[in-house]
Amino acid sequence: MKITLKEIAERAGVSASTVSRVINNSKPVKEEVRKRVLNVLKEMNYLPFVAQNLTQQQEQILIGVICPQYSNTVLDDLMVGINKVSKLYGYDTVVALSDGTVENDLHYVDLFSNNLSIQGIIFMGNQWEEQYLDVIKKNLTPVVLVGQVSSLPSIPSVHVDNVTASYEAVTYLIQNGHRQIGMIRANIGKTVRGDRFQGYQNALADAGISVNERWIAENDLSIEGGSRAMAAILENELLPSAVFCSSDSMAIGAITYLMDQGYQVPEDISVFGFDGITLSKLIRPNLSTIEYSAVEIGMTATRILIKLIKGEKEQIPHHINVIHHLVLRESTRSM
Repeated sequence: MKITLKEIAERAGVSASTVSRVINNSKPVKEEVRKRVLNVLKEMNYLPFVAQNLTQQQEQILIGVICPQYSNTVLDDLMVGINKVSKLYGYDTVVALSDGTVENDLHYVDLFSNNLSIQGIIFMGNQWEEQYLDVIKKNLTPVVLVGQVSSLPSIPSVHVDNVTASYEAVTYLIQNGHRQIGMIRANIGKTVRGDRFQGYQNALADAGISVNERWIAENDLSIEGGSRAMAAILENELLPSAVFCSSDSMAIGAITYLMDQGYQVPEDISVFGFDGITLSKLIRPNLSTIEYSAVEIGMTATRILIKLIKGEKEQIPHHINVIHHLVLRESTRSM
């Protein structure tokens, strides 16, 4: 059924002539009124406006990705997965690198949701905040979260089961005779900071092992951060026999620092990572890690987002976990 200007005007609470001015950009319209009309046009999928807008402005159909500023991490593979599916369906991607603050994230959420060319947003990394949702609701922009479990029924999410994966890695160390296990944890993000630490705590508790706070060090998700955290742990007189790390990058930093200080890995201290990045099998000794497909996460998130863009909301699960498994290499040993 054809949508008329009158129907759009009634929905937006303006006159049909005002709708026409917004569509054709023929005369000035108050910004608040213009945004209200644009939102209704978008909500009602008024195709003549969409086609005209894309033709006149020669705009691409885009998916916006908000991503933390980290390199040599699983985020690289996530982008590969996002781009693969986006191109298959005729979308291009535009990436905003966030510094992880609420203000910066909110800026990009607002910027992307107000851009008519951007059909949907993939939000990667840090915890989704309530004020972001207010912007999304106002502009009716579909969103999929990556790297966390969504607490919002209207927003789906995709990631790995961080608690279970961390639990399995630490349990493996325990089963191989380690009772003194430290952790290098991330200082940002609920999943890599909180959920992976939760898995570590759960594994120790189930084995009847107390957490030694002196063997827990927190830093950023980088090789340098891992080095700094390992240095803090080495300040203790009594050292752990193994260290579980929130990311492979941090684990690589820990191994490098240990070897620079004259320690042997795994003879003196075993090191276990998380993410399965390419560098984990290049460093010597090769890093034991939790591996999962970040490409698959990116592809899955993009498929879900495209379904939301098309209005196919039925049968979309609230959250999807991709498969993970332990990869056992040279950086860990039995006691």
